[in-house]
Amino acid sequence: MMAGWLKAIADRRPGLESVSLMLLALVFLLTAPQPRIEARTPQSVRYVDADVGLAALLADPAAGEPVAYRAIGRPGTAGWLVWDDVPISRDGPPPAISTSGPFSATLWFNGERIGEKGRPGADAAEETAGPIDSLFAVPADLIGPDSNQLVMHLSSHRAGYTPYSLVQSLFVLPYSAEIRRPVRYYLPLVSLGAGLVALAIAFALRARRTGDGRGLWLTLSLAGLALAGLAEISRAMINYPYDWHQPRQALSLFGLAVFAAALLRFAQVRWSAPGQVARAWIGVTGLAALAGFVLMTGYDARSAAVTACLTGSTALWMAWRGDAQARMLAIGMAAIPVYALFLPADLIDRGVHALVLGLLAIPAIRWPDLLQPEPAATPAILALQSTGRLTRLSCAEIAHLTAAGNYTEVRTRDGLTHLDNRNLSSLLEILPGDFIRIHRSHAVNLDHVEALTSEVGSRYHLVLTTGAQIPVSRREVAGLRERLAGRKA
Repeated sequence: MMAGWLKAIADRRPGLESVSLMLLALVFLLTAPQPRIEARTPQSVRYVDADVGLAALLADPAAGEPVAYRAIGRPGTAGWLVWDDVPISRDGPPPAISTSGPFSATLWFNGERIGEKGRPGADAAEETAGPIDSLFAVPADLIGPDSNQLVMHLSSHRAGYTPYSLVQSLFVLPYSAEIRRPVRYYLPLVSLGAGLVALAIAFALRARRTGDGRGLWLTLSLAGLALAGLAEISRAMINYPYDWHQPRQALSLFGLAVFAAALLRFAQVRWSAPGQVARAWIGVTGLAALAGFVLMTGYDARSAAVTACLTGSTALWMAWRGDAQARMLAIGMAAIPVYALFLPADLIDRGVHALVLGLLAIPAIRWPDLLQPEPAATPAILALQSTGRLTRLSCAEIAHLTAAGNYTEVRTRDGLTHLDNRNLSSLLEILPGDFIRIHRSHAVNLDHVEALTSEVGSRYHLVLTTGAQIPVSRREVAGLRERLAGRKA
C-alpha cells in the first residue's frame, strides 16, 4: 500500500511542483505590499450631476449628494465634484492635486482656477478630451489654515463606453514634474512579462525542434498575455488623451482573450478528444465568455469575465481528458478564474501574469515532456505475436487492421492476413502516427488511403489502394478529413 502511494506521488510530481510554485505566486500576490504613494484621498465628495454654474454652486454649501469619488457616474451633460476640507498644508514639499480617468475637467482651489484637464463641455462638440492622468500644482498662497476646498467641473462625452469608475483617482500628493502613472506601479508586471516572453520563446524553440506544432499554441497564448501586459504598461509610458483609453483597454482585453483561447486550444490538442466534442466545447465556452463580456460593465470586469470563462474551461478540459499530471495542473489553472472573481482589477494588472508564470515555469524547465512531449520513436518493423510464432512485418506493408475479439487481424497491401495475439488498441499504441482508428473495429494506414466516400444515410467508407472498403464511424469523419487534407501528395 505504501509503495502504491509513493508511486502515485511520483507520477504526480511534475504537476505538484508546478502547482506549488503557482501557490507561491498566489501568496506573493496576496501578501506583497503595493507600491507606496504618499497621497491623501477624500472620504467622500459632493457631486452635482447638472451644469449649474460655478457661482451658483459656491453659493450653496450643501449642494450635491455625498458619494465616494470612485462611485461618480458619467454626467448627462457636465457635472461638479466638490471636495471640502482638503487635507493640504503649506509645510513640506509643494503640494499638488492628482486626478485621472476618462473625463475632461477644470479645477478651482479655494475659488481660484488652478488648471485644466482638457476642456469640459455640455456635449462632444464643446468638449476637448483631456489627458488620462493630470497633476495640478497648488500655489502656497491659495492654501488656507483649514477648510480648503477643491471644485472640479467635469464631463465625459468621448469615452466611447460607460466607465465602471469615471474618476479613477483623486489625490493630494507632493508635486512632481512627471504626470504619468509611476513606472514603479508596473514593475511587477514588467518582471513577470520578461519571464513570460522567455517562456514563449522556449516553447516555440521546442516545438520547432520536436516538429510538434501543438506547442505553438502555448507560444501564441503567452504572446497574447504579453500584449495585454504591454497595453497596461503603456499608461506609464504615454499620457494619452482620455478618448484613447478605450482602445488601450480593448487591446488589453484582446490580448487576454487570445491568451486564454489559445491556452484552451492547446489543452485540447495536447489531451485530445474527438473533433466534434472539442468543437462543441469551444462553442459553449465562447458563448459563456461572450455573455460575460455583454453582462459586465467596464473593461476590467469584462476582461476578468472573459479570462475566467476561458481558463475555467481549460481547467475542466484538463481534468477530464488529462492524466494524473494534467489534473494537478488543472487544479492550479482553476485558481485563475477564482482570482478573477474576487480581484478582477489586480488579475489584469499582474495576477494572471504571475499565476501563469508560476504554473508553466516548472514544466518548461524541469519537465518539458509534460506539455510538449518528445515524439515517440515509432518502429519501422512490427513484430507480430501469434501462438508459437513471431513474424516481423514492415509497417509500410500494413494496409489496415481489424479487431477480432481479443486478437487483431493485420492485413498487408499484398492481400495477406496475419493474426496478432494483442487487441487493436494495444497495437495502435506502438504503431506509427500514420495508423489511426476510424471505427470501433478498424484502423488504417493513411499511406494506403485512396478515397473517402459517403452514401445515403450518412454512411462513410474509406477506399484503400488494395481495393478494400473500410467503414468509418460518423464521429471520426471530421478528424479523418482533417488528417487527410493535411497530408502531402
